[in-house]
Amino acid sequence: MALLAEGILKTHWDQSVPVNLARMAKAMQLVVALGDTGEACAVLDISPQRKACVTIGRQHPITLQRYGVAHAIAHLALHHLRPGMQRAICISGSYHADHSQRQDSEANDFALQLLMPESVLRFTVEGGHARTLQELAHLFEVPEILVKQRLADLDLPIPKTLAQRLDPSVAWD
Repeated sequence: MALLAEGILKTHWDQSVPVNLARMAKAMQLVVALGDTGEACAVLDISPQRKACVTIGRQHPITLQRYGVAHAIAHLALHHLRPGMQRAICISGSYHADHSQRQDSEANDFALQLLMPESVLRFTVEGGHARTLQELAHLFEVPEILVKQRLADLDLPIPKTLAQRLDPSVAWD
């Protein structure tokens, strides 16, 4: 699965950060629209004619909208839906995916790989270009919890604030 995400990045990513998901979706022939999605952050539809459309909830914050698009791209790339199917992408306010559902877990991992490409994240963390978790979240335009998850997946250290470096007893929020 990681190789598939890397392939999509190599094929459709323009190397910009934050990752331009709208450009990537367009290149993959996935139409992105704003609309009412109810509680879901996004709804992915594959028409019987194989046309894909993701509707993102206009009421949701931009970080959740971006995550919904990345999640939809993941479901599309992983062939989780067949023509004529629809899938609501429901993500809690704390960004926890339902890991008891294999497809949601796969799409979650894939989405994180798209939103925070390993090469840029590694360069940024290892080079000390982002000094805090907040700076990384701002750079990639994702919530801090997703940065923590991606850093853990890649076994990268979480950047520490100056106070944490000076006093190791200072805890994370």
